[in-house]
Amino acid sequence: MIFNSLGFLVFFPIVLLVYYVVPKFLQNFWLLLSSYWFYMSWNPRYGLLLLGVTVLTYIAGLIIGKDSHATWGNPDEDGRISADFYSKVSRSRRNIEIKAVSGREKKQRAVLTLTLCIIFGLLCFYKYTDFLAVNMVKLLERIGLFVEFDHFDIVMPVGISFFTFQAAGYLIDVYREEIPSEKNFLRYALFVSFFPSILAGPIGRAPSLMPQYSRTREFDWNRVCSGFMLMLWGFFLKLVIADRAAILVNFVYQNYHELYGWAIVLATVIYAFEIYCDFCGYSIIATGAANMLGVAFMENFDCPYFSVSVQDFWRRWHISLSGWFRDYLYFPLGGSRCNFLRRYFNVMVVFVVSGLWHGSQWSYVVWGGLNGLYQIIGGILTPVRTLLLRIFGFDKNVLSLKKNPAMAGSMKIYSSIEPTTDVVTPWEKKALSKKRRSDEEDSESGYSDEDIRASLRVSSGLAAWQTEEAKRGHLRTGVFGIRIGEGELSFRSVKMSILKLIRILITFVLIDFAWLFFRAAGLRDALMMIERVKNNFGFSEISLSGIYELGLNERNFWLLMICIAILFLSDYVKYHGGNIRKWILQRPMFLREFIIAVSILVILVFGIWGNSYDASSFIYFQY
Repeated sequence: MIFNSLGFLVFFPIVLLVYYVVPKFLQNFWLLLSSYWFYMSWNPRYGLLLLGVTVLTYIAGLIIGKDSHATWGNPDEDGRISADFYSKVSRSRRNIEIKAVSGREKKQRAVLTLTLCIIFGLLCFYKYTDFLAVNMVKLLERIGLFVEFDHFDIVMPVGISFFTFQAAGYLIDVYREEIPSEKNFLRYALFVSFFPSILAGPIGRAPSLMPQYSRTREFDWNRVCSGFMLMLWGFFLKLVIADRAAILVNFVYQNYHELYGWAIVLATVIYAFEIYCDFCGYSIIATGAANMLGVAFMENFDCPYFSVSVQDFWRRWHISLSGWFRDYLYFPLGGSRCNFLRRYFNVMVVFVVSGLWHGSQWSYVVWGGLNGLYQIIGGILTPVRTLLLRIFGFDKNVLSLKKNPAMAGSMKIYSSIEPTTDVVTPWEKKALSKKRRSDEEDSESGYSDEDIRASLRVSSGLAAWQTEEAKRGHLRTGVFGIRIGEGELSFRSVKMSILKLIRILITFVLIDFAWLFFRAAGLRDALMMIERVKNNFGFSEISLSGIYELGLNERNFWLLMICIAILFLSDYVKYHGGNIRKWILQRPMFLREFIIAVSILVILVFGIWGNSYDASSFIYFQY
């Protein structure tokens, strides 16, 4: 059962209706039962694996968390965690190395290590057995040993990468005493298996989700409407854009040897929007469904194609996975607290592992390695780029998002001296105060402000910091509540805008080139496509009629372009602090319901439903 299937369109309304009808103490039980039904609809045996991982990590958590003095955070209705919790987590992260040496009992460390080995061993068995065996046979052939090999027929359970990482993150948090172990098995089982996110994320964090499962959820019409609109937007991204773009991309990537290089370039550019709309669409549908059930997920995508650097891109793309690798792999390896060679090594390890996580092919390893290499080269060349920009009259800190947050636009991502939101919540005031008091400790611990900032943002799903300088030199408009900035339009602001646009375009080109390896059937196909682009581009053959022969006819191609423009406009509004969904919900009932009805009609009419309603699976289900 997938979101864009008739089964789910029947399943979810029933779950929602019963959920708010049953007594409050049965809500979690009903959600758990529904989640297992949803997951086992793929294959009943998958449920046994999910249950086994849940029981194992639950027992391990109890053992590891015995005598722990950690307490749960107190997330608000948007899933954000209190400042007290973040202060404690920050201290815990700074003391990881000390605790690893003298503060942990051997039994707890042994249980954690054994449990992680088992669950990651299961992940490797299902995902990498065939890949490792094939490469071992090839290696033996190179040294003159020929072995007959039949490929293993192992079916990977859907979503195993996501619920495995979620359970592993919980255990590590308990081990670090950032959270207590969960004593209620029902709540923990729901945390691991909650059906909106189990197949393709977001990868939830226990500090944010577990307290939400501990409280009763009352029916709230506004929240249900907001969640429903999120689901509609997700369906639009998936059915109208991603599945339509996939027709052209699949055609070109399957027949690239018969096409000119320009067609490969076009398909690769369109693939960037396909995978964004496909994966972001799933995350948005999942978030909307969870919101309708009274559970807040973290935001998983944050206008990634408006990024001004590859590093910035990975703060905005698949945020839950990026944050997981940062907190549980990059920081333990040393993060940025070491010399530049070790720091670059840590970055490369994280991205190579990320590539392997996405798939058992060398093309994924190359894709991950490229993203790591981009950041290493960018770090090495920063002094050169800064020098060149200073020659053209830019400030020496123009490339630093930390020191020049204006380069990040109006996004409320980066830490600052003062919050600039119109309404500052109490937890934000406390977080700001504690951040100021802990600045000196953070610098001594070796964690950069940027590390702590990213940690706050990913753990809560929302950060609310921005410097006053970030707003200067821009314009303000009230359309949909957009805050583009304020101040006078000057030559300096125009120059900065041009520089920012150039950085966005360069970042997109680099990311899109890496997507070619991600999408190709294998490393050999990716290299052959690059060779074809280089040697047989076919400038003289570029034409609209040629584009219409790449799987999409004229009407569908231009419909795709219009929908991508709508996506761009939506992200532009969001990038500058606007919220179209909130604006619609604040309109009079007649206008609001009319917009929702038109949205449903657009999805039904223009969505790619397949033959006999053969719904297309989401790309990230295979990971």
